[in-house]
Amino acid sequence: MDDEEATDESTFEGLPRFTWDRELHSQQNYGARNRNQQARGSHSENQKIAGVAIVKNLNIASQHVQIQALELIRGKRIFTRTAFHTTPKRFLFIALLPIEDELRLIPQLNDHMFISHLHLGDEDGEDELPESVAPDIASESSVIRSSITPGAVGSASRHSSISSPIITKADIDYLIKATATVRLDSEVRSYIHNVVIFLRTHRAVAGGVSPLATRHFLSLSHVLAPLHGLSYVTPSLVTLAAKKVYPHRIVITTPENERSTMWGSSTRMVAEFLEGLTAEDVIDDVLSSVEAPL
Repeated sequence: MDDEEATDESTFEGLPRFTWDRELHSQQNYGARNRNQQARGSHSENQKIAGVAIVKNLNIASQHVQIQALELIRGKRIFTRTAFHTTPKRFLFIALLPIEDELRLIPQLNDHMFISHLHLGDEDGEDELPESVAPDIASESSVIRSSITPGAVGSASRHSSISSPIITKADIDYLIKATATVRLDSEVRSYIHNVVIFLRTHRAVAGGVSPLATRHFLSLSHVLAPLHGLSYVTPSLVTLAAKKVYPHRIVITTPENERSTMWGSSTRMVAEFLEGLTAEDVIDDVLSSVEAPL
């Protein structure tokens, strides 16, 4: 810019001057900011996340709600518009889904569900079950029968006659230490690997045998050992773990996408083969096909 076009600063001498005192501004706003922080803190304190979350009919919830549940499981935290909540160190998330509802959870959330169990009605028999699952008692036979006296581990100070089925913090600490010392032989590890491969390549499986499911499969095989009073993983524990980890994950393929149709198989014959086939049937077929180590 030329000197002739430069603005003469003397033209602004008559205008008022404004200054900003940073220290004075901080003192004036400190009280308001402190009150807002205290209000947010008390709001968060009143909405702590419990140690156990039991959610019913999560499969019919919106995708946004299921994503929030996934964030809660993965990151042990959840955001709201006004606060940030975290879960306790030991947090359990349980989803109760109806048997007859074919609507599944979103794939990412479904894959993060550690295990599943099929309950065939209450003890009084008041619940009327679908005909397809009423005669099936295979899931009930896989219930863990613990050899540990509930509530008695590490609790010598309590009365020995307590029979209430309560698992205490001492029980959990004991099981964590016992799981860390569980042995896994190479033959049993190969057996686990073969079960995963057979599940993944089964003609009726379209998906669900994910890497995360394999990690859960291996972890459950370990933690079942101390629950059954063992210090090593047995093939029977691997079988039990497979029946707990994969039923809710395995996706049965459609006749059009079944791989044998690419080699000339009739779609009608494949449809007859897949009719009524469940994830439990696939797991039983694989476990009967894979040779277990002696």
